Amino acid sequence: MRAVAAVTISLLVAAACTQSTSNQAASPTPAAAGPTALAPFFGTYATGDGRVFVIARHGWFFDLRDATYRTIYDGAAPNRFSIGPAFAVPAPTFANLRFEGNVLTFATARATVAAHRVQYRQTDVTIPASGATLAGTITEPLGAGPHPGIVVVHGSEPGERYFYDVWVGIYAGLGLDVLTYDKRGIGASTGRYPGEFPTDESLQVYADDAATALDFLRTWPGVDTNRVGFHGGSQGGWTVPLAIKRHAGASFAILVSAPATTVGQTNLWSDYSGGGSHLPTASQAEMEAADLMTDPNARLAAYNKIEQELVKFVAWFPMEQQESNLLIKPCVQGVVLNAFGLTPPDDWNKIYISTDTPCAKTS
Repeated sequence: MRAVAAVTISLLVAAACTQSTSNQAASPTPAAAGPTALAPFFGTYATGDGRVFVIARHGWFFDLRDATYRTIYDGAAPNRFSIGPAFAVPAPTFANLRFEGNVLTFATARATVAAHRVQYRQTDVTIPASGATLAGTITEPLGAGPHPGIVVVHGSEPGERYFYDVWVGIYAGLGLDVLTYDKRGIGASTGRYPGEFPTDESLQVYADDAATALDFLRTWPGVDTNRVGFHGGSQGGWTVPLAIKRHAGASFAILVSAPATTVGQTNLWSDYSGGGSHLPTASQAEMEAADLMTDPNARLAAYNKIEQELVKFVAWFPMEQQESNLLIKPCVQGVVLNAFGLTPPDDWNKIYISTDTPCAKTS
């Protein structure tokens, strides 16, 4: 009995020691870094071999080499942060970030590299719009102009301009003047916020605001008026074609995660998939039948809308080579997929901008 008791006590002591060691070794989950903490460091950073990082005040780290987003987490000091292996995954730590002056030190288990901040100029502006004043920021590269210009159009959120720091960092780092703005009624912009749901009325308001912003950017000193266009993400994929229809001066558009369907089709899919949280509950045939019942011409109308209104198109692809530039291509038009979707173009480290007249329709 004494031997059994001794063994039992030894096991309990060992378990207690193991638990204590485990508790001491466990580290708390880091907090996601916010706009205030990241404001001094937001921007584009480039290494000597052409690798480019973008720091966004929204708490995002973007690596142009592999096109990955990761969440930024607070570190042990105001200039120290970390990123995990994937977006919104803090552990295990993938890399530690340290900012000193204009240098970002990016340290992984395999290597440590230094990236220098790409310098650009930022100017806060106010844009008179119908029933509102839009508060915006123009970000300009410091090199000699004139520069192409791009207006970043919001998706379906009560968005402020800093939501799009990643795209500002990408485009300004590539030599474009970038205009971002707070949605009307949001942030420092006045007017009534039309809401997130894409009604005909709200899309018209957002398209008018986008066209007004493009007008403003085209008059900005140093902007090439022949190369000014839109970036639209998500719901912005509906807004931008409408804005182009209003603005003959738009020479290109970039659509990211954009719908190629009508609002009704998108809502129908959302109903079947729980807002995209799970696979559809109906078969393909059932969904197509419901689509045709709700709007017999919806599919044709959606594609015709894109073809007729989005007359010029620009494709952006992640850069894998050190040299990146703007390449003017004649007649770039159509639905474009990036290199992680289908087949990449031959020169997929370049941005393509079309400034010509609308393409001739081909069979």
